[in-house]
Amino acid sequence: MFQNRVKQLLQAGKAAWGAGLADASEIVAQATIETGVDFLWIDLEHRPYEVEAVRWIPILCRRKSCVPLVRVAALESHLIKKALDIGASAIMVPQVNSALEAQRAVEYCKYPPEGTRGVSPLWPLFEGVSWSDYLPRANQETLVVVQIETAPGIENLESIAAVPGVDVLFLGPTDTSAALGHIGQIEHPEVQAFLADFPRRVAPSGKASGITLQSLEECGRAYEQGYRFIVCGNVVHSGGLALTSHLGRLRARETSTE
Repeated sequence: MFQNRVKQLLQAGKAAWGAGLADASEIVAQATIETGVDFLWIDLEHRPYEVEAVRWIPILCRRKSCVPLVRVAALESHLIKKALDIGASAIMVPQVNSALEAQRAVEYCKYPPEGTRGVSPLWPLFEGVSWSDYLPRANQETLVVVQIETAPGIENLESIAAVPGVDVLFLGPTDTSAALGHIGQIEHPEVQAFLADFPRRVAPSGKASGITLQSLEECGRAYEQGYRFIVCGNVVHSGGLALTSHLGRLRARETSTE
């Protein structure tokens, strides 16, 4: 139960493919989990709700061996603690600017002696799991993802990557464009050059590089560039594209028979 599927994939040099949760909905979450994604990205940074709105979703993930990844709103111990206590087995911390901040992220995610996480996990109560089974394995299970999305973070990339306990260094193309002075211009040559070079800079640390994208072509290109922790959009966006395409083909058929 406590084997982190994403950790196993990354340690084997394989890719972990995930998807974002478009809204705090158990139905949308379950539909996403059923696709076979390795992890579900539950965003509490940019969405208009807090941890209580998604409290059952990490448990749904665990039941299907899908890693529940919660992005907290900031590098705050109480936010990380709550996300882990409802069942997250991966934490993403935004705007990590230095090795010291990366160290704090690891400490907040881990129980003593590796960290300072307080002991009172809630999710085992609903899954029939004893604390005596979970607690000794929690530190090893938990995946720590730090986001590189600011100018200081980019400058300190190598020292952040060297921090023990960090598993993935993750960037978002839009935030990267802003940090590089080309906000919203993801296709700008400087932004694209940085995205392409990011895995090479991270690789010497032995850590994985992560990114979030939308299209099949973009995700495939990221894999070829060396990314191994890849968010491939979400089911709402992908489903909308599929429905739009289907409707276009059906209406074309109707027109051809008139």
